[in-house]
Amino acid sequence: MFDYVFTEVALKFDDEFLKAKVISRYQRLIMDIKLDDDSLTQAFCSDDNVFPNLYPKGADLWVSRVKEHTRRLRYEVQAVNKGDGWVMVNQRYFPRLFVEALRRRILPDFVQYTKVRRLDAGDHLPHLDFELSNPQEKCFVSLRPIYNKQDGKAVFPSKVNLLDIEMFEEMKKERAKGARTVVVLIVPRLDCVETLFSWTIDPVSAGRIYDEAKNGLEFVSYGCNLDKKGINITGKLNICMK
Repeated sequence: MFDYVFTEVALKFDDEFLKAKVISRYQRLIMDIKLDDDSLTQAFCSDDNVFPNLYPKGADLWVSRVKEHTRRLRYEVQAVNKGDGWVMVNQRYFPRLFVEALRRRILPDFVQYTKVRRLDAGDHLPHLDFELSNPQEKCFVSLRPIYNKQDGKAVFPSKVNLLDIEMFEEMKKERAKGARTVVVLIVPRLDCVETLFSWTIDPVSAGRIYDEAKNGLEFVSYGCNLDKKGINITGKLNICMK
C-alpha cells in the first residue's frame, strides 16, 4: 500500500491561461509582455539566468492572473513556446506532478517505496525535494526540469550552477549514510522521445555531472503530457549519451 504525506496532488492547472508574447526581459524575474488584446503589462517569470535563452523576444506565452492582491505583478508566466513546442516553465507544479505519478505507480525507478515525504526546513537539505522509503532503504530525490531540445531529444546539462553544486554535496552526504540518491529530470514538454546527455553544450558542466554519476548519484528522466488544462507525467525517457 502506498502511503504518502504530501497530499497536494491536483494535476489541473489552478488558473485560466491567457495568450501573450514576450516583449523583453529586463530584470531577472520580470518581463514585459503583450497580451492577446494588444495591451502591455509585466509578468513574473522563472529565472532564465539558470535556464539560458528561455524567453526570446516574440516567443508565445501562456500566462495567468495572480490571485494575491498584495503582489505588484498581476501576471505570471506558465509556459513558453519559442517556435519548437510548448514548455511548462512554472516549477511549482513539479512536486505535485511527481507525487501523483508515484501514486499512479508509473515511475518504474521508485515502485519499491511505500512512503514519500516532502522535505522541509527541519531536514537541513534545502536543495532536495523528497525522501522515499521502505523498511530496507531510504531514497532522496531532487527534481530538475529540462527545457532544451535537440533533434527530438531533451538535452542536458545546459549549465551546472551553485544550486546544483550544493545539491550534489547534500546528496553525497546522504549516500555516505547508506541512502540512495536520485536526480529526476522532468521534461515538461510533448515533443521529446528521449533524453540526451551532451558533452558539447557545456563540457565543464557535463564533466561534473559525469563525475557525480560515477560516484553513485543516479539520473533518471520522465516525459510529460501538456496542454492548457493540465500536465502529467506519462512515462520514462531513456537517457542516451553524445
